Amino acid sequence: MASGHEIVQEHGPRACVVRLSGDLDTAVVPELRTSLMGVLESGCANLVLDFTDVVYADSSALGLLVWLDHRLRPAGGRLVLAGANPDVSRILEISGLVAVAGSISTSASLSAALEGLELDELASEPLWEREFTVHSDVNRLSAAREEICASLAPLSLQESTLFDTKVALGEALANAIRHGAPEEGEALIRVRVVAYDDRFVIEVMDNGRFFDGVPKGSDDLYASSGRGVMFMKALMDRVDYDQSEYGGTLVRLTKHRPGGA
Repeated sequence: MASGHEIVQEHGPRACVVRLSGDLDTAVVPELRTSLMGVLESGCANLVLDFTDVVYADSSALGLLVWLDHRLRPAGGRLVLAGANPDVSRILEISGLVAVAGSISTSASLSAALEGLELDELASEPLWEREFTVHSDVNRLSAAREEICASLAPLSLQESTLFDTKVALGEALANAIRHGAPEEGEALIRVRVVAYDDRFVIEVMDNGRFFDGVPKGSDDLYASSGRGVMFMKALMDRVDYDQSEYGGTLVRLTKHRPGGA
C-alpha cells in the first residue's frame, strides 16, 4: 500500500480529519508534519488522525504525535487516533503516549471519534438523573465505583465503554478523597449522574480546595503519581473542571452514547 495522507474534511467548529495510509515512518513523517502545521494554523484545534489504513508506525511517527500534543495541549485542543489495527495499536500502547499525553486519546473507528467531538452544548432535557454520597475513605472506593456504574445499566452501554467510565470515575473519586478534603470540617463528596439522548455525564463534587484540572506533576511515565487527569481525558470524550456548589472542585466526565435515542 502506498503511503500518504489526505485532509478529507472539516468536521464541526475548529475540527479536522486527516486520513492516513501505508507506512508512517521517517520517509513520510517530515512531509506529514508540514501539512499538519498548516492544518493547525488554519484554526483546527481538534484533530482526528484516521489510522484505519496505516499498516506500520515507527519512532518517528510517535515523535510526530508528541509534537502534536505539545501544540494542541496549551490551546485545550484534542488529538484522536482513530481505527488503528491491532499491530499499530500495540506500538501506541508500548509507547505509553496515551497515558502521559494530555491531548491524545484513541477511538475504535473514525465515526466514533467524530461522534465524541460532536458533544456541543446540550440541546435536550435529561432523560433521568441520580445522585450519590461517597464516603471519603479509600477502602470504600471500590463499592462506590460499582454502585455508581450500576446506575448506568438502563443505558445498555458496551462493556468497553462501561470499563473506561469506571476507570475515569475511579480517578476522579480518588482525587476527591485524597485532595478534596477541606482544611477544617468534614470532607463531603457528592456524585451526580445525568443521562441524555446522546451522552451521559458524571459530576464528582467535593468541598476542598479548587483544582483547575492542570496537573502540577511530571509527564514522566514512571512518576509515582499525577496521571489521573490524563487517564480521565484519554478515556472520556470530555473532562471539564468547575467550582463545586459545595465550595471545592467539580469534575465533569462526559461520554458519548453510540446509538443513543
